[in-house]
Amino acid sequence: MKNSTRLAMLCALLGNSIFGFSFMFSRLALSVTSPFVMLMYRFIFAFAGLNLVALWSVRCRKPGKASDETGIDYLRFSLSGRPLAPLLALGIIQPVVYFLCESYGISLTNSTFSGVIIALVPIAALGLGALLLGEIPTRAQVLFSLLSIAGVVLMTLQQSAEGEIRPLGVALLFGAVLSGVMFNILSRKTSKAYSALERTYVMMGVAAIIFTIMAACACRKDLSLLFAPLSSGLFMGSMAYLSVLSSIVAFLALNYASNTLPVARTTAFCNLTTVISLFAGVVFLGEPFGAVSLLASVMIILGIWGVQREQK
Repeated sequence: MKNSTRLAMLCALLGNSIFGFSFMFSRLALSVTSPFVMLMYRFIFAFAGLNLVALWSVRCRKPGKASDETGIDYLRFSLSGRPLAPLLALGIIQPVVYFLCESYGISLTNSTFSGVIIALVPIAALGLGALLLGEIPTRAQVLFSLLSIAGVVLMTLQQSAEGEIRPLGVALLFGAVLSGVMFNILSRKTSKAYSALERTYVMMGVAAIIFTIMAACACRKDLSLLFAPLSSGLFMGSMAYLSVLSSIVAFLALNYASNTLPVARTTAFCNLTTVISLFAGVVFLGEPFGAVSLLASVMIILGIWGVQREQK
């Protein structure tokens, strides 16, 4: 049990660390093409990669090998004849609804406000996890979650905040928070019946189909725009990270973590993406880093540690 919990924590840490670098690669990809086209290729490539993993699982793996504590082989793949409705709902919520709400929410507000709202995912998860799953958080977990959120708020307040905050943008950002929490809750609930690979496979398939339709609609007047990014080395390099690491590896890791960890502990790692994103900007893009950023990073990391520590 202890080893399984540690592995789940490492997976949650890995997944959110990968997400932290994805902002930088997304910006690079968006310098070449539009958001829908970028998302289309991100999830098409991810789904193609997961088909290879699924094929390997079916042909090479022995049933029952490397099972987690739920008794389900985390890389087992067998969807034939099984109900897909729970997994389709999971795929619609994350990444489709979350990405749409976050992207448009940010465009209709400003970076400071959107950063603060998205940071509410862990505290919202505490409430909904208790309500829907019966996972009651301790007082210390609530306090440490608030400390982590305070760190994100401190970090985002030092950014320049230009742009109007529109009511629709606020609503969409809260939609992103809700979908982020519901992803973790649904992933945990479906973990009893579906492996991490099965959940991630359907998620990427749903996203690939929906974002391809959206990209085609957005480029309907000039379909050549759908294929133009494929000639860019910068775009393809960014896609390698976003599809393989940020989609396949990260979501497999998070779906595995949800097998073992309560929702409160899984989502506690979400705000780590802010720290990693800051680190990536400082190291690779030459963005500034000062005492306030350091203090905020320490608060976020301490808050994450506190939520995990409490349940040991």
